[in-house]
Amino acid sequence: MKALIFVLALVFIGAPNNGADKEKSKFEGSWKLLKYRYGTGDDLSEVPEFMNYIKNITKSHFSWCSYNPENGAVVGMGGGTYRFDKKNYYEKTDFWYPAGSGIPGTQTSFTYSFKGKQWTIEGYVKSLTLNPSTGEFNEIDSTYMIEVWQRVE
Repeated sequence: MKALIFVLALVFIGAPNNGADKEKSKFEGSWKLLKYRYGTGDDLSEVPEFMNYIKNITKSHFSWCSYNPENGAVVGMGGGTYRFDKKNYYEKTDFWYPAGSGIPGTQTSFTYSFKGKQWTIEGYVKSLTLNPSTGEFNEIDSTYMIEVWQRVE
């Protein structure tokens, strides 16, 4: 009987906890875009006061929304699933507004870094165009981008 109890104790001690107390990833939480650069150039631009960009990240999904804080008008939004490894943060976009961009269904890879409460991502985002004869989107270009996000407490 003591041997059975000992074996059961070892099973429970060594059993995985299915992530019940899995540590929250560095990505999870709410973020506000502070600075960005799309395309070439040396300087990052600050987000103007008439625009807010907020990104929310859970254990498995992300969503972002850009809006005018003065009147609440939504300018754009998107979201989907994400994953990461030691070097890259990947977003697979499931929805996008305004529609017609061809972004849904695409995956983008970014390098990332954290410094204090700031998170920086860098990578190439795809520019797509609709082929009117086939209804399919074709990649026409890639644009290099950098975004610096501040954690929202």
